[in-house]
Amino acid sequence: MEIIGFKGMPKKTLEALEAKLKKLHFPSMTVVVVTDHQGDRARARYRVLLVAGKHVFFTEEAFGPGLGKEGAEALAELINKLREAGVRRFKEATLPPDVYENLDEMPADKALERILASAGLADPRLYAA
Repeated sequence: MEIIGFKGMPKKTLEALEAKLKKLHFPSMTVVVVTDHQGDRARARYRVLLVAGKHVFFTEEAFGPGLGKEGAEALAELINKLREAGVRRFKEATLPPDVYENLDEMPADKALERILASAGLADPRLYAA
């Protein structure tokens, strides 16, 4: 699992992620939006996990309205681009705050396992409005 981007920097993280996505097969990709805020999307901060075959990318916390207008716009832009590229599998994982804060301290395989086990189907329009 490769960590992409910069915590609290939506535009730079989006740019770094876009550079990594150029050669991936989008229809087979699974996108998981990861947060520690359930039921409070107006304050949510997100990290995004992208799984495309052997390629696994996980962004720093750089998306969502919890990071201001720029964070909300960057999340919407990312989701819209992924949808336009053919991604159809979107999920959301809401983790307990202590787990969310310590994802980078876990071994990559354990973090990935925890995120995927917590992920449920999500409507991408929730993030792209």
